[in-house]
Amino acid sequence: MKDHLSIMAIVPCYNEEGRIAKTLNKLIPEVDSVCVINDGSTDNTIKEIENIDNIDIISYSINRGKGYAIKQGINHFLKSNFDVVLFIDADGQHSPENIKCFKKKFKDNVDVVVASRFGTKEWQENMPILRKISNLLSRFGIWILYNGFVVEDPQNGFRAYRREVMEVIEFDTCGYEAETEIIIDAYLKGFRFDKVYIKSIYNNEENHSKFSLFRDTWKIPGVMVRGFFRHKPFIFRSYGKKILYRNSRKKLIT
Repeated sequence: MKDHLSIMAIVPCYNEEGRIAKTLNKLIPEVDSVCVINDGSTDNTIKEIENIDNIDIISYSINRGKGYAIKQGINHFLKSNFDVVLFIDADGQHSPENIKCFKKKFKDNVDVVVASRFGTKEWQENMPILRKISNLLSRFGIWILYNGFVVEDPQNGFRAYRREVMEVIEFDTCGYEAETEIIIDAYLKGFRFDKVYIKSIYNNEENHSKFSLFRDTWKIPGVMVRGFFRHKPFIFRSYGKKILYRNSRKKLIT
């Protein structure tokens, strides 16, 4: 195992002119490379990005959704030689200082690390109640449909994957639900998961997520149910919760 894993950070953003510069200036010292995906912003986001040195920029004029931006980031990452890709939101809710916790987890030979806000003081006191309910339902849905697989905070956009995961991952959704679809696909392919606990900011108007409870939340159960019937993990429960095709780590869709 390599002593030092090189990390590329991918930052999808849409209309973050008041936050993106601050996020990137904190992020750049923590990783080896940064790529910003400007997902059709209509404000001055692109001007803010272009004023910052030492970053790559992928920009397009039409807002296509976070899942589409993630896919562009993955494609860019796979053209590089970096070991780990880390996704972090542009809105300032995630602190780049927590990246050192991700690095420690990868030393333990895991493949996917997803940040968790659960159990923290901020989650208990500041996360909006509807967001709590949405997150808990997503967590429960994955657990019950996928043989007891637990991801504490499946809607958290702060996460990292080894290159081996990104080389075989498959997803076809373009919105926030893509993050859940990626987690499920990585689990079905047998990759090892862990978590890091982080603090998030909810009581600051400058740190406002673009995730819509009414527009985006309902799409996530659809991804979970579609994957359930597509891959039928329930068939293999008799194998001690080890899904038969997980060890192949090959693309499931041909």
